[in-house]
Amino acid sequence: MKLTIYLTSVLAGTVLAFPGMKNLMRELAKRQATGTPEMIGDLIQGATSPVGNQVKNCLLGTGSCQDLTPKTYKAPDLLSPSCLQDTCCVWDYISNDLVQMFTSSDGTCNDAARAAVRLGFHDAGAWSKTSGSGGADGSLVLSIDEINRPENNGMQDIRLKAIALLAKYAAWSVGAGDLVQYMHNVATVVCPLGPRVLTLVGRSDSVLSNPEGLLPDTNSPADQLIDLFAAKTINAKELIALIGAHTAAKQRFVDTSKAGQSLDSTPGVWDVKFYSEVTTPSPPPGVFRLPSDQAFVNDAETNTGFGVFSDPTNGQATWNTAYSAAYVRLSLLGVNNINKLIDCTKTLPNSITSFP
Repeated sequence: MKLTIYLTSVLAGTVLAFPGMKNLMRELAKRQATGTPEMIGDLIQGATSPVGNQVKNCLLGTGSCQDLTPKTYKAPDLLSPSCLQDTCCVWDYISNDLVQMFTSSDGTCNDAARAAVRLGFHDAGAWSKTSGSGGADGSLVLSIDEINRPENNGMQDIRLKAIALLAKYAAWSVGAGDLVQYMHNVATVVCPLGPRVLTLVGRSDSVLSNPEGLLPDTNSPADQLIDLFAAKTINAKELIALIGAHTAAKQRFVDTSKAGQSLDSTPGVWDVKFYSEVTTPSPPPGVFRLPSDQAFVNDAETNTGFGVFSDPTNGQATWNTAYSAAYVRLSLLGVNNINKLIDCTKTLPNSITSFP
């Protein structure tokens, strides 16, 4: 360890003169950091509540980050005293609204679900260990101008849907930061084969726009993207699990001449075809390949994950587990009251574990 630290220090001054040293520097830093996963928010000071311990164990890999059991919770009447005393009650009603909003007539997830997944990523992802602000605070919905940034183009409609839900359930003090992440988690499980990700409420909201320059660029090389996410406490393995959300995605602005093309051949299903199809010499007809996805396939540090997650026997379960863990981390970036959050995973709809 001391040798690694020493070499990192010595080599730091040579990176600018010898750009090829950057990969070695990153590898040394990665080895130095290998070990216990980083804690986030107030968990850095320790887990002091059952939910805090639940999240800590999830992040450490010693506890589950998804609920594999069937839904049994049924909320009391929305206007009843029992509902007002049950924090999760209102979320069961929101879940019902979102299931209708996100489900196509054929049982697959639709464009609104895709947009909700992206909304969750972009609200939480605008944060780093040195940003001082940002993260999963609902600012992408509440801020006047954050939605107008080029990287957030195409989410105007889902933002309006979120605002309408906030207005509908205003009497129950539903928070924007919670709603954005809840919408992601419902969209994920509404997509057939998707996981029921650990779902927490009680975040603090912000009307101030998140810092700029913290979201990934689809034209960036793999090493830059790995470094960008490392600054969010997300390692390369977690990053490759997260980009699997492209299985339900479509692109509209990377290449406007091919607007509406999906990123795999089954965009209404949360399957692992993305991981197998992105490694082929060329994408299937009508499927668009992001330059950043290709860069990850070509990168030695990230290439292995595509084979693991596309395995025909265990790939789906492996990916759902990895995605859930990585997304719980992402959904809590910038959240400094994790110990005080409330677990409302029980309000999510059932997973759809098979699909034609």
